[in-house]
Amino acid sequence: MSDFKISTVWSPAKGNSEADATMCNLTIEVGGHVVTEFVDLHRQTVSKHLEVPAYYLAEWVAENWWPLLWEPRKSEDDSDSPEFLARHSFLTAQHGFALPKVLIVALGRLLQVSASARDVSLADVRFRRGASASCARENVEAELSTFVTSVLARLEAAGVRGTYLHDAWSVVKGTDAEEAQFCKFVGALGRSPYEVDDATAALIERLLPLLGERLLMDLCLVSPAQTFPIIAEMAEKAAELTKYASLSTLSPLASLKLPHDNTSVPAYRRGVNAAQRVRQRLGISETDPRGATRVFEALKIDTLARAGSTWTNDEIAITGAVVREETDMKVALLQPTESKRRFAAARAIFSGWSAELPNESRLLTSAVTRDQQANRAFAAELTAPRALIKKHAQRGRLSPSAIFELAADLQIGADVVSKQAANNGVEVFRA
Repeated sequence: MSDFKISTVWSPAKGNSEADATMCNLTIEVGGHVVTEFVDLHRQTVSKHLEVPAYYLAEWVAENWWPLLWEPRKSEDDSDSPEFLARHSFLTAQHGFALPKVLIVALGRLLQVSASARDVSLADVRFRRGASASCARENVEAELSTFVTSVLARLEAAGVRGTYLHDAWSVVKGTDAEEAQFCKFVGALGRSPYEVDDATAALIERLLPLLGERLLMDLCLVSPAQTFPIIAEMAEKAAELTKYASLSTLSPLASLKLPHDNTSVPAYRRGVNAAQRVRQRLGISETDPRGATRVFEALKIDTLARAGSTWTNDEIAITGAVVREETDMKVALLQPTESKRRFAAARAIFSGWSAELPNESRLLTSAVTRDQQANRAFAAELTAPRALIKKHAQRGRLSPSAIFELAADLQIGADVVSKQAANNGVEVFRA
């Protein structure tokens, strides 16, 4: 069973416009659920397909091809802006015809396809199926490509040529391998590579040989297009600092198996499980307040040294970089306070340990991709173990003063302790 599927059953053409030629019964499935199923509130009938023209959805897919497949959310704290939804939500392609609220958003190597129930008052219908699936990018890409191609074939059969869809899809399909690499970077920024400004294009071309493909992709995945030059400066600084960082080691973890990335569950679980395995390997109790320090000492990671960056915002998009060379590792930490650097250092451990290649460089960013989500969860559990938080809680509750005291003992930010408490069923209350 495919996690994402778009099916069309063509209706007899009643005209030669794009809409008339592509009228169909449209069915969309997400995670095995038919999300086009709707209730006609006036007639009180249920249907699993929509009678709509396929042209507008196909046109939207072609126009937004690269950001649709490559742009993630840039931070877990950000709400989806209208501009972001315009590139990722099927509602943008309605053109007066009701569609289910389907979103396709990159999670790194996977795509999150989700649908939510909604009422459409003007059409007097209710889409009643919600669903979500983490899908392989190549599978979603193939499904979308097949859909667009079928719409174009339908237009050709009806004698409709020279549409915007023809032009847009011709450009996408005419992109060669070298151009596709550039298109992926720009798409991750949330822009069309065919309309990108010269300054952004030149910056990408300059950074590719300087940072390498993996670091540059990490940069584009976290950067909104409008602040790309500023965040690129952070990435360059982080990459440069790794050259002078002291040598750390992954040797104590060399034979320790990293938890498998089970894409059917949230990415944070992998990070939490990984932190528990590291403590077990190193013989560290989950309630030891010096647990994270002991891990840093074992791996020779210096969290005292400040990188000397000029960024003081606690919410900077890039907090560091890690370069792995076999079992050696170099870590650069950009944040000004040690508590923040400790959290970033813990993230670097996961990123280095989980590297797909024995020699790989990565940025530590706020992007909502599965690998960045996992390394944040790893850092939270390593630096503020949930077992220790629960041990300090009184009847499942912690006061703000207790949060700050525990944070001081752990040498980590109170925000980390507070979030860990909330995520693990411990109530934070005002004394």
